[in-house]
Amino acid sequence: MKLRFLGTSGYGITLTRNLPSIIIDGKILIDCGEGCLKSLFKFDYPLDQIQAIFVSHVHPDHILGLISLLFKWAFYTKNKNFKEIRMSPKIYVPEGYKSAIEQIIQVTFCPFENVNYQIRLIELPCIHENPLSLNFNTDKYSIDWIESIHRPKCYSFLFNGRLFYSGDSAPNKEFHNFIPTGTVIIHEASFDDSQKSLAHKLMHSTPQDAAMLASISKASQLILTHLPDLTELEEDGFLKEAKKKFSNISVAHDGDLLSID
Repeated sequence: MKLRFLGTSGYGITLTRNLPSIIIDGKILIDCGEGCLKSLFKFDYPLDQIQAIFVSHVHPDHILGLISLLFKWAFYTKNKNFKEIRMSPKIYVPEGYKSAIEQIIQVTFCPFENVNYQIRLIELPCIHENPLSLNFNTDKYSIDWIESIHRPKCYSFLFNGRLFYSGDSAPNKEFHNFIPTGTVIIHEASFDDSQKSLAHKLMHSTPQDAAMLASISKASQLILTHLPDLTELEEDGFLKEAKKKFSNISVAHDGDLLSID
């Protein structure tokens, strides 16, 4: 799998960071924060190759880029035929939150039905026996999920048993048995370690929290995202204490590319 960080901020859009979004193999989007569409253009990802979108939760920093993306597909695609029925990629959301996305579409007066563009929203049940299997030509994906500690309901995702994405979450002991040994963990770190109490109160994590999870889970690598207002000069200090618990840790930047064997 090859993934690229399209947005890494947990502090609003900045000059160097968009809001959270990741793309896997040019086919699967994880979250769709503001700036996602521009990053897809910037890094030359064809929109018509995106097959699925996984929404961790419906906080605005994770979903507001979705409206721009859907508008692009529905109205601004070359050689479109408004008479033909066209469908969005499948958009997977936490159980109980399909209606929230539908309401956002409604209150923003998106006239998708006028151009025969159908939005495919699918709820993923919290309790499930088997992972979701997706096949795109020769590419096969197995996606499992677990509820994080956050509000509104938020899912953390495991892709092909090798890549774990936390979404937003306070430290969660349920992750320990869910994450296989050797996994690459992408974990939020919305606050620095000096703000641990505030982070947990707001159902978020710090670098040390993420490093502890990586150590217990015997991860191969830990990458922090959903970051505070952080300059590159401040990154060493941001990671200092966490590195004592797990050494193979880094901070994600918009545009970073990662290959996972």
